[in-house]
Amino acid sequence: MKRTQLSRRLFTFFDVIPFTFTAVVFIVVSVFAYSYLKNNYNVDEPASHAVFAAIAEYLLLFVFMIVFWGFLSTLITYIIFVVRTRKNEKYLHILFDIFTDKKNNTTSSAKLKINKLLFPLFGYVKIRFLFENKFITKKYVLSAKKFKLFSSKNFETDIILDFPDVRNYVLKSVKFYFEDYFSLFSFSLKRVTNAQFYILPSNKSKLDIVTYPVSQQDTQTRTNIIRHLPGEYLHFKDFEDSDDVRRIVWKIFAKNKELVVRIQELKNNYASKYVLYASFFNNKDLLLQTADFSRTFLTYYKNAIFAVYSEMKKNKNSDIRIRFDQTINVVSDSELLPKEMFEISAAEWQNNLPPDDFYKVGDVSVLCISSFVSEAEFAKLLNVAGKLTVIVFVKISNALKSNKLKLFAEHIFVKPKNGSINELRFKFLLSPLRKRLLTNEKKIIELLNKGDNTFYVV
Repeated sequence: MKRTQLSRRLFTFFDVIPFTFTAVVFIVVSVFAYSYLKNNYNVDEPASHAVFAAIAEYLLLFVFMIVFWGFLSTLITYIIFVVRTRKNEKYLHILFDIFTDKKNNTTSSAKLKINKLLFPLFGYVKIRFLFENKFITKKYVLSAKKFKLFSSKNFETDIILDFPDVRNYVLKSVKFYFEDYFSLFSFSLKRVTNAQFYILPSNKSKLDIVTYPVSQQDTQTRTNIIRHLPGEYLHFKDFEDSDDVRRIVWKIFAKNKELVVRIQELKNNYASKYVLYASFFNNKDLLLQTADFSRTFLTYYKNAIFAVYSEMKKNKNSDIRIRFDQTINVVSDSELLPKEMFEISAAEWQNNLPPDDFYKVGDVSVLCISSFVSEAEFAKLLNVAGKLTVIVFVKISNALKSNKLKLFAEHIFVKPKNGSINELRFKFLLSPLRKRLLTNEKKIIELLNKGDNTFYVV
């Protein structure tokens, strides 16, 4: 059994049992203390000892009563919630909201509306979100400014989420936890619900890219932007009966005795376009199968792709298209943001289609690749790449780049928060993946310097 599967099963087991580790320790210590008092203090002992034993015994009974009332209150509210939500599909409403500030920092939140939520006596109700692809969040405490004890009215609250990864989050279910005031007991209840939202990429890199358009070959497919086609002074064709006589080039006729007409420059929407191809290929020999690294690297890569796309979009008259090496279906009701942002957000790593198998000569203006393309695969790509194709190489190792000395010092004196970026940087610093990535990046840059294509390293 793999380590991840074992840890997942252990997590599921301890998440279901109705008591916490603190409860086990409390009960064991309390039973040991009560037994010790019973066996070591009797009527033959001095009066002071007997009084102390009696006080300690009653104190333990008082603590047990408080714990019992907390347990009973939590159990009752839990049972009531189970009954109310068993056949009620409208008990919970979740609205996710994403906010991006001026520094392109993204904050996500969830607005919850729960129908007739009953809280335990001085206890807590917590919630955990379970998303697609086995992504599980931490527990969030439900709290409100205006709350009455044992209130059964509709409950509303806002939760600030800490989701750093650029991706499409598809919510499959939620899990409620009813806990007493000492958090000794925890009764969980899983309920199915559907919702989704996107953490969109942000433009955090400053790029200055010069790109070249790709000719529109299929004149049956219309673009949305009217552009100029070449003609008038450079392109001619043989005269036909349907042509306007006034467009005959008499100079050529006088010289070669051939009737030709100029191809008139037209304004239509059979036009040139700019194509950005983003490769999400990763080589299994390079990618360490660690979910934390994979998601962090993917977020960095998506932000780099969006930075390239934003730079290309500076020319508002350009027809910019993005091609992916995978099928991406997005669901977005936003009319203010381009669809490409949601497509970039929903893309995932894939290891089935190398970039040289997908790439078509002369059909790409900008090609984005990551460090997860091996040196051999990249050499094949350069052999088939068009000379006008601009290559943007994204160094994935920069996502967890750090100052070694500073990172070691911080790790010794201040332990980083679990799951934080500093913890990932420290793990990456000691990981064998780091050396493999840096070596591969160095070899790819050497190939780029030897090639004829214009390239940028991000």
